[in-house]
Amino acid sequence: MVRILDRAIAIVAGFCGLVAALAIVVLAGFVLGSIISRMVGVYVPGLTNYAGYCLAIASAFGMAYTFAHQGHIRVSLLLDRFRGRVRYAWELVLLLTSATLASYLAYYLVTMTMLSYDFQDRSDGSDELLIYLPQLPFTVGFFFFALITVLASLRALLQRDLGVQPTGTSGGWD
Repeated sequence: MVRILDRAIAIVAGFCGLVAALAIVVLAGFVLGSIISRMVGVYVPGLTNYAGYCLAIASAFGMAYTFAHQGHIRVSLLLDRFRGRVRYAWELVLLLTSATLASYLAYYLVTMTMLSYDFQDRSDGSDELLIYLPQLPFTVGFFFFALITVLASLRALLQRDLGVQPTGTSGGWD
């Protein structure tokens, strides 16, 4: 079962990393397009907004990828004082708390996106984009982040090990 969870985390994380990288490339294209359009004196509405949407999407998918590869910053000032079962218990509590909070936020992002769709909310920019269009990939990315935290919590409970070296620098789940 732990191998299945490890594989699921690796697959979801790989997909999220790919989407985050693609969003950064598209973001760079929007920024470059904005610079060039200003140089030639042509106004293209919404480029700055689209770059911001790509940044949000890259952040959401990037969080899932980074968490799966244990790249998040860990403040271990207190945790480094513990060893063995006490440390595992504290780390598990923190992991379960992270999974709970990420799931809670993912639920409300889904609700927000559905409301934006229902009310046909539009962006404040000159392009008046239907706002649920950029909200949807951000919500999906954050859903994957919540999913990975939940899978990591299940793995930690089943394995009775967090899969993290004491310094917090293992190579991830792949």
